[in-house]
Amino acid sequence: MVGRDRPDLLLLSSAAALLAMGLMTVYSASAVVTDSGIFGRQVLWVLIGVLFFAGGTWISFRRLEEISPLLFTVACILLLITLFVGSGPAGRWLVLGPMQLQASELAKASLILICGWWLASLRVRPRKMGEGAIFLTVLPAVLLTAVQPDLGTAVSMLMLVLAMFIWAGYGPGWIFLLISPVIAAVSSTGFPLWLAFTAVLSFILYRRRATIQSWILFLGGNSLVAALTPLAWNLLEPYQQSRLITFLDPATDPHGAGWNIIQSEVAVGSGGLFGQGYLQGAQKELAFLPARHTDFVFSVWAEETGFLGCFLLLTAFLLLIWRITLAARKSVNPYNSLVTAGIASYLAIHVFVNVGMTLGIMPVTGLPLPFISYGGSQMLVMMFLLGLAVNAGMYWREV
Repeated sequence: MVGRDRPDLLLLSSAAALLAMGLMTVYSASAVVTDSGIFGRQVLWVLIGVLFFAGGTWISFRRLEEISPLLFTVACILLLITLFVGSGPAGRWLVLGPMQLQASELAKASLILICGWWLASLRVRPRKMGEGAIFLTVLPAVLLTAVQPDLGTAVSMLMLVLAMFIWAGYGPGWIFLLISPVIAAVSSTGFPLWLAFTAVLSFILYRRRATIQSWILFLGGNSLVAALTPLAWNLLEPYQQSRLITFLDPATDPHGAGWNIIQSEVAVGSGGLFGQGYLQGAQKELAFLPARHTDFVFSVWAEETGFLGCFLLLTAFLLLIWRITLAARKSVNPYNSLVTAGIASYLAIHVFVNVGMTLGIMPVTGLPLPFISYGGSQMLVMMFLLGLAVNAGMYWREV
C-alpha cells in the first residue's frame, strides 16, 4: 500500500487566492460588457471546476498512463471536427447544446499526458528515433490547432513539449536540435545568418556522431524550412501578420492592430503603486481596453490594484508553480514526475505569455491567464490539471 501525504496547503492556498482574484477581475471587467451573464457563468465554471479538481485528485496515475494515448487521440479528433463545424471567433469552439467547448484547451492537457507517456517509456525501453517519434505523435495536434487558425496556442504546445524534454534531462545539444526548425525560420531573414545556423547545426550533429539519416533529416529539413518561411509568411492570416508586426512596433498601426497593445500598456501604467481602486479603472470603464475579461484581464487587475496588486497576483502564481515543481521533483514514478512538471510548465508558459502580451513584450496570442481569464474550457482543464498536481504530491512514493 502506497503511503499518502496530506495535500499541499500552500499549493491549495495559492490556487484559491488566484481563483478569488480571477472572480473579482472578471466581475469588474464584465461590468462594462453588454453580456451581463459573464460573471454568473464564470462562477458556474469555477463550481464545476471544483468537481474536475476532485476528479484529478482521485484518478490513479497508473490508469491515466494507460489511457493517455486514447485521450490524445480523442483530442485530435475534436480538433479535426472543429475545423469543419467550429463556431465563434476564428471558428475555435464546438457547440454542444448550451455549452461551447474549445478543443485546443483539451489538446494541451492531452499533450502533457502523451509526452509524459512517451518520455517515461523511453527511460524503460530506450530505442532509436524515440524522441523523433514523440514529435511525429504530437505534430497532428499542433498542426490542427495552427490551421484553425490559432497560431499562438500551437506555438505554446511546442513550448510545452520543449519544457518536458528539458525536465526529462535532455541536454543543450538535443534542445538545439528540437528548436532548430524555429531557428531555421528566423535565419531565413539573411543569408549570413542562415550560414551561421547551418555551421552550428553541423557542429552539433558531428559531436553527437549523428547517423546519415539524421544529417539528412536535420540539415535537409531545416534548409527546407528556411526556404519555405517567406512563403509561409504569405500564407498567414492578415491578423496574424499584423500581430507580429505590431509586436515589434505597435506604433506602426496605433488605431488598428496596435491599439490593443497600446491601450493595455496605458492601463497597466495608469495603475501606479496602489491602483485606481476596485471597479474604478478608467481604461476599462471607458471601454478603451479590448478583450477586458479574456486576453487582457491582467490589464484590468493592474489598472485597479496597481503594482502591489500585480505583485500579489504574480507571487501567487510563483508559489503555485514552485509547489507543483516540488511535487514533480519528489515523485518517484517517471510518468508522474513528467506529467506534473508539464503542468508546472503549462502554468509558467501561459502566465509569461499572457502577462508579457499585456506589457507589449510578447505578441498578442490569445492565450488565457489561468484561473483569471473568463472561459469555461480553460477553467475546467486547469482545475483538473491542478487536481493531478495535488494527487502527485500526495502519492509521490508511487512507483
